[in-house]
Amino acid sequence: MPHISKVGRYAVENPSAIREIMTIVADFEKHPEKYPRKLIYLAGGWPQDPPPPVLRKALKEIVEDEGAFNLSARYGPTKGEPDLIEAIVRYEEAVWKRPVREGEDAIIAGAGSTELTAAFMLACMDPRDELILTCPGYLNYKRQAEVEGLLTFKVKWWPVVKDHEYEPDPGELSDLITDRTRLVIITTPGNPDSMIMSEDTLEGVLDVAEEKGVWVMVDLAYRAFCFSREPSYFSRPRRENEILMCTFSKELRAPGWRLAYAIADAGLVGAVNAVEQARTLCPSTLVQKIIIRAFSSDENLKDLRAFYDEGRKKYAEVAKMTFEALQEAMPKAVPLEPQGGFYVFFDASAYEPNSKAFCRKLLDGVQVALTPGKDFGMEGWIRLSYAPVVQTPELITEAMERIKEFIGS
Repeated sequence: MPHISKVGRYAVENPSAIREIMTIVADFEKHPEKYPRKLIYLAGGWPQDPPPPVLRKALKEIVEDEGAFNLSARYGPTKGEPDLIEAIVRYEEAVWKRPVREGEDAIIAGAGSTELTAAFMLACMDPRDELILTCPGYLNYKRQAEVEGLLTFKVKWWPVVKDHEYEPDPGELSDLITDRTRLVIITTPGNPDSMIMSEDTLEGVLDVAEEKGVWVMVDLAYRAFCFSREPSYFSRPRRENEILMCTFSKELRAPGWRLAYAIADAGLVGAVNAVEQARTLCPSTLVQKIIIRAFSSDENLKDLRAFYDEGRKKYAEVAKMTFEALQEAMPKAVPLEPQGGFYVFFDASAYEPNSKAFCRKLLDGVQVALTPGKDFGMEGWIRLSYAPVVQTPELITEAMERIKEFIGS
Protein backbone atom coordinates (compact mmCIF):
# COMPACT_ATOMS: atom_id res chain seq x y z
CA MET A 1 0.00 0.00 0.00
CA PRO A 2 1.38 3.47 -0.87
CA HIS A 3 2.26 5.90 1.90
CA ILE A 4 -0.25 7.48 4.31
CA SER A 5 1.04 10.60 6.03
CA LYS A 6 1.77 10.94 9.72
CA VAL A 7 -1.16 13.37 10.05
CA GLY A 8 -3.47 10.96 8.22
CA ARG A 9 -2.48 8.11 10.51
CA TYR A 10 -2.87 10.31 13.57
CA ALA A 11 -6.37 11.39 12.51
CA VAL A 12 -7.42 7.77 11.98
CA GLU A 13 -5.99 6.68 15.32
CA ASN A 14 -7.59 9.61 17.18
CA PRO A 15 -11.10 9.93 15.76
CA SER A 16 -13.58 12.59 16.82
CA ALA A 17 -15.98 11.30 19.49
CA ILE A 18 -18.90 12.89 17.67
CA ARG A 19 -17.91 11.32 14.35
CA GLU A 20 -17.64 7.93 16.08
CA ILE A 21 -21.12 8.34 17.52
CA MET A 22 -22.46 9.43 14.12
CA THR A 23 -21.15 6.18 12.62
CA ILE A 24 -23.02 4.18 15.25
CA VAL A 25 -26.13 6.31 14.79
CA ALA A 26 -26.02 5.68 11.04
CA ASP A 27 -26.14 1.95 11.76
CA PHE A 28 -29.12 2.48 14.10
CA GLU A 29 -30.93 4.36 11.35
CA LYS A 30 -30.12 1.85 8.61
CA HIS A 31 -30.79 -1.28 10.68
CA PRO A 32 -33.32 -0.34 13.40
CA GLU A 33 -34.40 -3.96 13.60
CA LYS A 34 -31.06 -4.78 15.27
CA TYR A 35 -31.89 -2.69 18.33
CA PRO A 36 -34.62 -3.08 20.95
CA ARG A 37 -35.79 0.57 20.91
CA LYS A 38 -35.85 3.62 18.72
CA LEU A 39 -32.75 5.77 19.12
CA ILE A 40 -33.06 9.06 21.02
CA TYR A 41 -30.29 11.25 19.63
CA LEU A 42 -29.02 13.90 22.07
CA ALA A 43 -25.43 13.98 20.87
CA GLY A 44 -25.05 16.40 17.96
CA GLY A 45 -25.16 20.18 17.91
CA TRP A 46 -27.67 20.62 15.11
CA PRO A 47 -31.04 22.38 15.41
CA GLN A 48 -34.23 20.40 14.84
CA ASP A 49 -36.40 23.39 14.01
CA PRO A 50 -36.48 24.47 10.33
CA PRO A 51 -34.80 27.50 8.74
CA PRO A 52 -36.78 30.75 8.54
CA PRO A 53 -39.29 30.91 5.64
CA VAL A 54 -37.36 33.71 3.94
CA LEU A 55 -34.59 31.23 3.03
CA ARG A 56 -36.98 28.84 1.33
CA LYS A 57 -38.56 31.74 -0.55
CA ALA A 58 -35.15 32.97 -1.74
CA LEU A 59 -34.11 29.49 -2.86
CA LYS A 60 -37.39 29.01 -4.72
CA GLU A 61 -36.96 32.32 -6.56
CA ILE A 62 -33.47 31.35 -7.70
CA VAL A 63 -34.45 27.86 -8.83
CA GLU A 64 -37.43 29.16 -10.80
CA ASP A 65 -35.42 31.90 -12.54
CA GLU A 66 -33.25 30.23 -15.19
CA GLY A 67 -30.81 33.14 -15.41
CA ALA A 68 -30.40 33.42 -11.65
CA PHE A 69 -30.04 29.66 -11.33
CA ASN A 70 -27.31 29.54 -13.99
CA LEU A 71 -25.39 32.33 -12.27
CA SER A 72 -25.63 30.48 -8.96
CA ALA A 73 -23.67 27.57 -10.43
CA ARG A 74 -20.55 29.61 -11.23
CA TYR A 75 -17.34 30.24 -9.34
CA GLY A 76 -17.24 33.37 -7.21
CA PRO A 77 -14.56 35.44 -5.46
CA THR A 78 -12.64 33.60 -2.74
CA LYS A 79 -13.73 35.95 0.05
CA GLY A 80 -17.36 35.93 -1.05
CA GLU A 81 -19.55 37.77 -3.55
CA PRO A 82 -19.37 41.58 -3.13
CA ASP A 83 -23.16 41.60 -2.76
CA LEU A 84 -22.87 39.04 0.05
CA ILE A 85 -20.31 41.14 1.92
CA GLU A 86 -22.62 44.17 1.61
CA ALA A 87 -25.53 42.03 2.84
CA ILE A 88 -23.51 40.89 5.85
CA VAL A 89 -22.79 44.51 6.81
CA ARG A 90 -26.53 45.26 6.64
CA TYR A 91 -27.32 42.12 8.64
CA GLU A 92 -24.81 42.93 11.38
CA GLU A 93 -26.10 46.48 11.69
CA ALA A 94 -29.84 45.74 11.44
CA VAL A 95 -30.10 42.45 13.37
CA TRP A 96 -27.16 42.61 15.79
CA LYS A 97 -26.75 46.41 16.01
CA ARG A 98 -23.03 46.06 15.30
CA PRO A 99 -21.44 48.79 13.17
CA VAL A 100 -18.74 47.43 10.86
CA ARG A 101 -16.56 50.54 10.88
CA GLU A 102 -13.66 49.02 8.94
CA GLY A 103 -15.90 48.36 5.95
CA GLU A 104 -16.02 45.41 3.60
CA ASP A 105 -12.24 44.79 3.61
CA ALA A 106 -12.66 43.48 7.16
CA ILE A 107 -15.10 40.70 6.18
CA ILE A 108 -14.46 37.32 4.59
CA ALA A 109 -16.96 34.53 3.92
CA GLY A 110 -16.07 30.85 3.91
CA ALA A 111 -17.44 27.34 3.53
CA GLY A 112 -18.57 27.11 7.16
CA SER A 113 -16.89 28.28 10.36
CA THR A 114 -14.90 25.04 10.65
CA GLU A 115 -13.21 25.73 7.33
CA LEU A 116 -12.78 29.42 8.04
CA THR A 117 -11.30 28.79 11.50
CA ALA A 118 -8.72 26.46 9.97
CA ALA A 119 -7.79 29.13 7.42
CA PHE A 120 -7.30 31.69 10.20
CA MET A 121 -5.04 29.23 12.04
CA LEU A 122 -2.86 28.94 8.95
CA ALA A 123 -2.80 32.70 8.47
CA CYS A 124 -1.88 33.37 12.14
CA MET A 125 0.48 30.55 13.05
CA ASP A 126 3.84 29.11 12.04
CA PRO A 127 5.24 25.68 13.01
CA ARG A 128 5.79 25.37 16.79
CA ASP A 129 3.53 28.35 17.50
CA GLU A 130 0.93 28.10 20.26
CA LEU A 131 -2.86 28.12 20.30
CA ILE A 132 -4.78 28.53 23.57
CA LEU A 133 -8.20 26.89 23.94
CA THR A 134 -10.64 26.99 26.81
CA CYS A 135 -11.13 23.85 28.87
CA PRO A 136 -13.75 22.69 28.23
CA GLY A 137 -13.78 23.77 24.61
CA TYR A 138 -15.14 22.75 21.23
CA LEU A 139 -13.48 19.45 20.37
CA ASN A 140 -12.74 20.24 16.72
CA TYR A 141 -10.42 23.19 17.40
CA LYS A 142 -7.68 20.91 18.71
CA ARG A 143 -8.09 18.47 15.82
CA GLN A 144 -7.99 21.33 13.33
CA ALA A 145 -4.78 22.63 14.86
CA GLU A 146 -3.23 19.17 14.67
CA VAL A 147 -4.23 18.60 11.05
CA GLU A 148 -3.62 22.10 9.70
CA GLY A 149 -0.33 22.45 11.55
CA LEU A 150 0.87 18.98 10.50
CA LEU A 151 1.21 18.18 14.22
CA THR A 152 3.57 21.15 14.74
CA PHE A 153 1.15 23.60 16.43
CA LYS A 154 1.17 23.45 20.21
CA VAL A 155 -2.22 23.49 21.95
CA LYS A 156 -2.55 24.81 25.51
CA TRP A 157 -5.65 24.59 27.70
CA TRP A 158 -7.06 27.46 29.75
CA PRO A 159 -9.36 26.01 32.47
CA VAL A 160 -12.63 27.96 32.67
CA VAL A 161 -14.72 25.42 34.63
CA LYS A 162 -13.30 24.75 38.09
CA ASP A 163 -15.03 22.95 40.95
CA HIS A 164 -18.19 22.73 38.85
CA GLU A 165 -18.32 26.52 38.38
CA TYR A 166 -17.71 28.60 35.25
CA GLU A 167 -14.94 30.97 36.35
CA PRO A 168 -12.69 32.12 33.49
CA ASP A 169 -9.80 34.21 34.84
CA PRO A 170 -7.91 36.48 32.39
CA GLY A 171 -4.98 36.47 34.81
CA GLU A 172 -4.61 32.71 34.42
CA LEU A 173 -4.77 33.15 30.65
CA SER A 174 -2.01 35.75 30.83
CA ASP A 175 0.24 33.24 32.61
CA LEU A 176 -0.21 30.78 29.72
CA ILE A 177 0.83 33.23 26.99
CA THR A 178 4.43 33.08 25.75
CA ASP A 179 6.28 34.72 22.88
CA ARG A 180 5.12 31.79 20.69
CA THR A 181 1.40 32.26 21.43
CA ARG A 182 -0.47 33.52 18.37
CA LEU A 183 -4.17 32.81 18.91
CA VAL A 184 -6.76 32.33 21.67
CA ILE A 185 -10.19 30.90 20.78
CA ILE A 186 -13.28 31.51 22.90
CA THR A 187 -16.84 30.34 22.22
CA THR A 188 -19.67 32.25 23.85
CA PRO A 189 -22.25 30.91 24.50
CA GLY A 190 -19.98 27.94 24.93
CA ASN A 191 -19.73 24.49 23.43
CA PRO A 192 -19.98 22.16 25.35
CA ASP A 193 -20.73 24.20 28.47
CA SER A 194 -23.43 26.67 27.25
CA MET A 195 -21.95 29.38 29.46
CA ILE A 196 -21.81 33.05 28.42
CA MET A 197 -18.58 34.88 29.11
CA SER A 198 -19.24 38.13 30.96
CA GLU A 199 -18.49 41.43 29.27
CA ASP A 200 -15.80 42.33 31.81
CA THR A 201 -14.09 38.96 31.43
CA LEU A 202 -13.99 39.09 27.64
CA GLU A 203 -12.67 42.66 27.69
CA GLY A 204 -10.04 41.47 30.17
CA VAL A 205 -9.06 38.65 27.81
CA LEU A 206 -8.77 41.09 24.91
CA ASP A 207 -6.70 43.50 27.03
CA VAL A 208 -4.27 40.76 28.05
CA ALA A 209 -3.96 39.45 24.49
CA GLU A 210 -3.60 42.92 22.96
CA GLU A 211 -0.78 43.79 25.35
CA LYS A 212 1.06 40.62 24.29
CA GLY A 213 0.31 40.85 20.56
CA VAL A 214 -2.05 37.87 20.38
CA TRP A 215 -5.21 37.44 18.29
CA VAL A 216 -8.45 36.46 20.03
CA MET A 217 -11.09 34.62 18.02
CA VAL A 218 -14.57 34.97 19.51
CA ASP A 219 -16.78 32.23 18.07
CA LEU A 220 -20.37 33.51 18.10
CA ALA A 221 -22.01 30.40 16.65
CA TYR A 222 -24.67 30.37 19.39
CA ARG A 223 -25.31 34.11 19.76
CA ALA A 224 -28.97 33.73 18.69
CA PHE A 225 -29.52 31.43 21.68
CA CYS A 226 -28.73 33.70 24.63
CA PHE A 227 -31.36 33.06 27.32
CA SER A 228 -31.04 36.38 29.16
CA ARG A 229 -29.69 39.83 28.26
CA GLU A 230 -27.36 39.75 25.29
CA PRO A 231 -23.83 40.86 26.23
CA SER A 232 -22.59 44.12 24.75
CA TYR A 233 -19.88 42.36 22.73
CA PHE A 234 -22.62 41.01 20.45
CA SER A 235 -23.16 44.57 19.23
CA ARG A 236 -20.14 46.76 19.97
CA PRO A 237 -17.52 47.50 17.27
CA ARG A 238 -14.78 44.91 16.87
CA ARG A 239 -11.62 45.46 18.87
CA GLU A 240 -8.25 45.66 17.11
CA ASN A 241 -6.97 42.17 17.96
CA GLU A 242 -10.40 40.51 17.82
CA ILE A 243 -11.61 38.02 15.20
CA LEU A 244 -15.40 37.65 15.21
CA MET A 245 -16.38 34.25 13.81
CA CYS A 246 -20.03 34.07 12.74
CA THR A 247 -21.89 31.18 11.15
CA PHE A 248 -25.32 30.72 9.63
CA SER A 249 -25.38 27.06 10.69
CA LYS A 250 -27.05 27.63 14.03
CA GLU A 251 -28.86 30.97 13.86
CA LEU A 252 -30.35 30.29 10.41
CA ARG A 253 -30.79 26.57 11.20
CA ALA A 254 -28.80 25.68 8.07
CA PRO A 255 -25.71 23.67 9.12
CA GLY A 256 -25.68 21.70 5.88
CA TRP A 257 -25.32 24.79 3.73
CA ARG A 258 -21.81 25.49 5.08
CA LEU A 259 -21.59 29.27 4.99
CA ALA A 260 -19.94 31.49 7.59
CA TYR A 261 -18.11 34.78 7.78
CA ALA A 262 -15.51 36.51 9.92
CA ILE A 263 -14.94 40.14 10.80
CA ALA A 264 -11.27 40.84 11.48
CA ASP A 265 -8.32 43.10 10.78
CA ALA A 266 -8.20 43.87 7.05
CA GLY A 267 -4.58 42.76 6.76
CA LEU A 268 -5.36 39.43 8.41
CA VAL A 269 -8.43 39.02 6.20
CA GLY A 270 -6.19 39.54 3.17
CA ALA A 271 -3.87 36.77 4.38
CA VAL A 272 -6.80 34.40 5.00
CA ASN A 273 -8.15 35.19 1.53
CA ALA A 274 -4.80 34.23 0.00
CA VAL A 275 -4.70 31.01 2.03
CA GLU A 276 -8.23 30.10 0.94
CA GLN A 277 -7.32 30.57 -2.72
CA ALA A 278 -5.22 27.43 -2.32
CA ARG A 279 -7.79 25.53 -0.27
CA THR A 280 -11.45 26.05 -1.18
CA LEU A 281 -11.43 28.59 -4.06
CA CYS A 282 -14.78 30.02 -2.90
CA PRO A 283 -17.86 29.34 -0.78
CA SER A 284 -21.00 27.92 -2.42
CA THR A 285 -22.30 30.51 -4.88
CA LEU A 286 -25.85 29.18 -4.63
CA VAL A 287 -25.95 29.56 -0.84
CA GLN A 288 -24.45 33.05 -1.12
CA LYS A 289 -27.18 34.05 -3.59
CA ILE A 290 -29.84 32.76 -1.18
CA ILE A 291 -28.42 34.83 1.68
CA ILE A 292 -28.12 37.93 -0.50
CA ARG A 293 -31.83 37.72 -1.35
CA ALA A 294 -32.83 36.89 2.21
CA PHE A 295 -30.97 39.95 3.55
CA SER A 296 -32.11 42.25 0.74
CA SER A 297 -34.85 44.17 2.54
CA ASP A 298 -35.37 45.82 5.91
CA GLU A 299 -38.57 43.82 6.31
CA ASN A 300 -36.71 40.52 5.87
CA LEU A 301 -34.09 41.53 8.43
CA LYS A 302 -36.80 42.57 10.88
CA ASP A 303 -38.48 39.18 10.37
CA LEU A 304 -35.17 37.42 11.04
CA ARG A 305 -34.76 39.23 14.34
CA ALA A 306 -38.29 38.18 15.31
CA PHE A 307 -37.44 34.60 14.27
CA TYR A 308 -34.40 34.66 16.58
CA ASP A 309 -36.40 36.11 19.47
CA GLU A 310 -39.06 33.41 19.20
CA GLY A 311 -36.46 30.69 18.83
CA ARG A 312 -34.58 31.91 21.88
CA LYS A 313 -37.70 31.53 24.02
CA LYS A 314 -38.30 28.00 22.74
CA TYR A 315 -34.71 26.89 23.33
CA ALA A 316 -34.66 28.46 26.80
CA GLU A 317 -37.77 26.52 27.80
CA VAL A 318 -36.37 23.21 26.56
CA ALA A 319 -32.99 23.93 28.17
CA LYS A 320 -34.65 24.53 31.55
CA MET A 321 -36.76 21.40 31.20
CA THR A 322 -33.69 19.32 30.29
CA PHE A 323 -31.59 20.69 33.15
CA GLU A 324 -34.30 19.94 35.73
CA ALA A 325 -35.09 16.49 34.31
CA LEU A 326 -31.40 15.56 34.33
CA GLN A 327 -31.07 16.53 38.00
CA GLU A 328 -33.96 14.22 38.83
CA ALA A 329 -32.78 11.34 36.65
CA MET A 330 -29.13 11.52 37.76
CA PRO A 331 -29.06 12.96 41.31
CA LYS A 332 -25.33 12.32 41.69
CA ALA A 333 -24.48 14.21 38.50
CA VAL A 334 -23.40 17.87 38.69
CA PRO A 335 -24.68 19.86 35.69
CA LEU A 336 -23.93 23.41 34.60
CA GLU A 337 -27.19 25.29 34.11
CA PRO A 338 -27.19 26.50 30.47
CA GLN A 339 -27.16 30.26 29.92
CA GLY A 340 -27.54 29.85 26.17
CA GLY A 341 -26.66 27.51 23.33
CA PHE A 342 -27.66 23.88 22.79
CA TYR A 343 -26.22 21.87 25.67
CA VAL A 344 -26.35 20.68 29.26
CA PHE A 345 -22.80 19.75 30.30
CA PHE A 346 -22.57 17.63 33.42
CA ASP A 347 -20.11 15.74 35.60
CA ALA A 348 -21.16 12.07 35.56
CA SER A 349 -18.01 10.69 37.17
CA ALA A 350 -19.97 9.55 40.23
CA TYR A 351 -21.57 6.97 37.93
CA GLU A 352 -18.68 6.23 35.54
CA PRO A 353 -15.33 8.09 35.42
CA ASN A 354 -14.72 7.09 31.78
CA SER A 355 -16.98 9.33 29.67
CA LYS A 356 -16.60 7.31 26.47
CA ALA A 357 -17.48 4.12 28.32
CA PHE A 358 -20.54 5.78 29.87
CA CYS A 359 -21.81 7.01 26.49
CA ARG A 360 -21.19 3.70 24.75
CA LYS A 361 -22.91 1.68 27.49
CA LEU A 362 -25.87 4.08 27.49
CA LEU A 363 -26.19 3.84 23.72
CA ASP A 364 -25.95 0.04 23.69
CA GLY A 365 -28.14 -0.43 26.76
CA VAL A 366 -31.06 1.96 26.30
CA GLN A 367 -30.43 3.58 22.90
CA VAL A 368 -29.80 7.14 24.10
CA ALA A 369 -26.91 8.94 22.37
CA LEU A 370 -24.83 11.50 24.33
CA THR A 371 -21.31 12.85 23.76
CA PRO A 372 -18.33 12.08 26.03
CA GLY A 373 -16.63 15.04 27.66
CA LYS A 374 -13.10 13.71 27.21
CA ASP A 375 -12.75 15.19 23.73
CA PHE A 376 -13.83 18.58 25.11
CA GLY A 377 -10.97 18.42 27.60
CA MET A 378 -12.92 17.18 30.65
CA GLU A 379 -12.92 13.46 31.35
CA GLY A 380 -15.84 12.23 33.43
CA TRP A 381 -18.16 14.88 32.00
CA ILE A 382 -20.92 14.36 29.41
CA ARG A 383 -22.53 16.70 26.87
CA LEU A 384 -26.28 16.40 26.27
CA SER A 385 -27.70 18.33 23.32
CA TYR A 386 -31.38 19.31 23.45
CA ALA A 387 -31.25 21.02 20.03
CA PRO A 388 -32.08 17.85 18.02
CA VAL A 389 -35.35 17.45 20.00
CA VAL A 390 -36.33 21.09 20.55
CA GLN A 391 -39.59 20.49 18.65
CA THR A 392 -40.24 17.12 20.28
CA PRO A 393 -39.30 17.76 23.94
CA GLU A 394 -41.27 14.71 25.03
CA LEU A 395 -38.21 12.78 23.87
CA ILE A 396 -36.24 14.43 26.69
CA THR A 397 -38.71 12.95 29.17
CA GLU A 398 -38.41 9.52 27.58
CA ALA A 399 -34.62 9.76 27.45
CA MET A 400 -34.48 10.56 31.16
CA GLU A 401 -36.69 7.58 31.96
CA ARG A 402 -34.29 5.38 30.02
CA ILE A 403 -31.28 6.92 31.77
CA LYS A 404 -32.86 6.20 35.17
CA GLU A 405 -33.44 2.62 34.02
CA PHE A 406 -29.82 2.39 32.85
CA ILE A 407 -28.42 3.74 36.12
CA GLY A 408 -30.59 1.40 38.15
CA SER A 409 -29.57 -1.68 36.18
